[in-house]
Amino acid sequence: MDFTKQMDDDLFMLIENTKFFKQMADALGDCDENGEIKRFLEESVRKRLQMGEKVVKIEQEYKNTCKAMDQAKGESASTEELLRKVDQLKKAAAKKSSNVKNKAKYKYFKREIESSAGPANGNAPTSDGDCYMSEVVQTGGDVFSLHDPWSMALMKDPVRNTMCGHIYDSGSVNAMIKDNLSIRCPVSGCANEHFIHPSHLVQDIETQEKLRRHLSEQKFGATSDSDDSDSD
Repeated sequence: MDFTKQMDDDLFMLIENTKFFKQMADALGDCDENGEIKRFLEESVRKRLQMGEKVVKIEQEYKNTCKAMDQAKGESASTEELLRKVDQLKKAAAKKSSNVKNKAKYKYFKREIESSAGPANGNAPTSDGDCYMSEVVQTGGDVFSLHDPWSMALMKDPVRNTMCGHIYDSGSVNAMIKDNLSIRCPVSGCANEHFIHPSHLVQDIETQEKLRRHLSEQKFGATSDSDDSDSD
């Protein structure tokens, strides 16, 4: 199995396990007079975030090693020189790498975990995911987010992955695959196993129109609130 795919599967399993724990906690909520189940859920979320951080870090180190190996092959005359060169390149890459918690994949994982373990009353989690979950368009019963799955920001130039149908912001996805063509769709539960390639991405006019309407409604709502305030 592809190493990156295995790492993605591990993160997905952690998210699914969190959902299961949350369902169990909700089912036993009436019996949790001392808050033990709630504390157990909170602790499990903390541990899963730590595990997810380790998974993303391992994946980054693996990619750094592969890149170093490829580069060192053409610059080494012996096995000893190859190993020494690989070690140097890995250390240099490690210094340039940002904190794992700043990686788009970890941020997405963290949001999914916190959302899955959200409060039983159905309110949105009090994390960075608030704005992400609040701006969702419902069409024909489908829940459709206007936020990019990597940056979590409202999309500006939406493109659709023709291999799975999921949508990303053009600037975000192209930045992700610019130097790494072993990136898969980041949407949790996506069954598409193909790496994202520029040829898979097409401009999504329908989403662009939904985005335009959404921004227009927001602007109108803000104007109405201002008018109401002035009339008081």
